[in-house]
Amino acid sequence: MAYVLIGRLSVNVYSPSSPTDEEWDAYLKYRVTHMPRIDSVLVYTQGGASTIPQRERLNRMPARVLGVTGAVVTSSVYVRAMYKARPETHSLWKVFSETEWDAAFRHLSVRQEERSPILSMVTKLGVDLGLAMPLLPS
Repeated sequence: MAYVLIGRLSVNVYSPSSPTDEEWDAYLKYRVTHMPRIDSVLVYTQGGASTIPQRERLNRMPARVLGVTGAVVTSSVYVRAMYKARPETHSLWKVFSETEWDAAFRHLSVRQEERSPILSMVTKLGVDLGLAMPLLPS
């Protein structure tokens, strides 16, 4: 799992595996530290997702951490089903396929001129994690 703040957007990349508890706890600390500056979260995952105990820890975070708009972009049927099955905890979040980047950006209110640097960062974070990254739109 890797993440970075770009403006007021947290960009998160997951591998095909769930994050370890240590990775997840570091991520929660990052979210609390940057809480006042994060308005939205973009997640790109190749199948990894938080575990049930990890989501329970997230759900105990302050309302400001949870009350942000999110978009999950993935080819994983499992991840899409997980988010769609829990609308009560993800009411501000939507899930998109890897062919729906424009829709994900619209959901997050990301302007056209901001998209290319964000996609470049998604690719960089994925490569840093050792992932074989698909060609993302430019």
